Amino acid sequence: MDIYQESDPSTANTHSPCETYLNTYPPQSQEQIETTKQNRSYPRTINNGKIDPESVTNERSKDDEISEEKKKKWTRFQKFTIVTMSLVNFASAASFSVISPFFPKEAGKKGASTLEIGLIFGVYELVIFITAPFFGKFIPKLGCKFMFVSGVFVGGICSILFGFLDQCPDGIVYVVMCFLTRIIEALGCSMFTTASFAIIAGEFPNEVAIVFGLLETFNGFGFMVGPPLGGALYEAAGYKLPFMVMGGFLVLCAVAAFFFLPKPDDQLPHTGSMTRLLSIPSILLSCLTICMAAAALGFLDPTYAGHLDDQFSLTPFWIGMMFLIGPGIYALSAPVLGNLVDKKGWTKSMMCAGCFVTALSYILLGPSPLASFIDTELWIAIVAQIIMGIGIGLALVPTFQDIIEAAKENGLPDNFDTYGLISGLFNSCFSFGAFLGPTAGGYLNGAYGFDWATTVLSFSLVFSVSLQLLRNLYTCLQYVE
Repeated sequence: MDIYQESDPSTANTHSPCETYLNTYPPQSQEQIETTKQNRSYPRTINNGKIDPESVTNERSKDDEISEEKKKKWTRFQKFTIVTMSLVNFASAASFSVISPFFPKEAGKKGASTLEIGLIFGVYELVIFITAPFFGKFIPKLGCKFMFVSGVFVGGICSILFGFLDQCPDGIVYVVMCFLTRIIEALGCSMFTTASFAIIAGEFPNEVAIVFGLLETFNGFGFMVGPPLGGALYEAAGYKLPFMVMGGFLVLCAVAAFFFLPKPDDQLPHTGSMTRLLSIPSILLSCLTICMAAAALGFLDPTYAGHLDDQFSLTPFWIGMMFLIGPGIYALSAPVLGNLVDKKGWTKSMMCAGCFVTALSYILLGPSPLASFIDTELWIAIVAQIIMGIGIGLALVPTFQDIIEAAKENGLPDNFDTYGLISGLFNSCFSFGAFLGPTAGGYLNGAYGFDWATTVLSFSLVFSVSLQLLRNLYTCLQYVE
């Protein structure tokens, strides 16, 4: 059927809505045709209200040419920006996670309790969660570049200082110094992460999503590489070397950013209401999913190394390799899951499935006392880590898109301001979950043991699934009515 034919009223009901719309397009007058031609940079063939298909193809081809012309190559300064920020994201994530294989054991020798170790891990994300909105307000006064370079430099220096804390006296002095160093390091991270989004918006106004995704890739890669790298450096030269390497690398990145990072336009408009965003029930449930998934990622930081050492007597290097499995599977599966979200739009179904699968992985990882038929075997722990990586991917990847859809459905504008609010909300929820996970994990592990701690987390994830299912059921019932 030729969709460019004029419609016959007798057959109008047999056409699809799209065909009916195209077939009944009203004929244009000669004056309208001439005006249309004059307003276009290329001709379109229109005869008696009919559009020539070949001319449409030519228009699309020229649209593509114009689009390609707009996608100019990045300038030298833009390339320096990308390289510098990618290296900073990698080094910061690796510096955060590099202590996972050996620090709990070292801190235990210095008199720190399991709860205190968990808080040392978790306070980093808590500080970012609290301070990021405040640093956002200071960007116009301090400038994006100053805040970015200062934050990276502070983070690097604190990472180096953390390597000398083994010289502190045992007990409360050591614990307090760990907290202070970690808090100041987190302040530096909060500064440069807050400034980085403004820099992206200023330097890449038409490619914000592409650049943001690229930087997140390096961030995830840093979390993957950090634990095995930390274990290897610790085995090679002891406690100080992991902090010297990562802290020194961050300081070098700060120096490179000072010289090569261009000064962007700091006067970036920002309007919108976080209160309005948080008043939408489905967005609150998505936030809960983000928190739970982030908590599941961080839950193992203060607890898993000791469990692996007690059960399987693994060396710090192999403990670090075990830490790599879950984030590695997540990083590999995230692009595939993202493509699935774009094509199918199964955001809520994937979030529910992700929380359930992650809960199952922690039942296996314990293993849970409620599943006494599961033996404590290394291969089961590896399988559980693989399942956990897939589950966290299913839970986390759709959340951003789900919040965007919910915001649009409830009348928020489809513009940069809304995306900025959603990005801030996502990062805040993730940071809170990343604080909650190690803190709760350290307390539960010390009070009830690793097996019951993983069981509590599993039931928390199932509770999150239940709330999502109830919300979906309520929405379906409203739609039926």
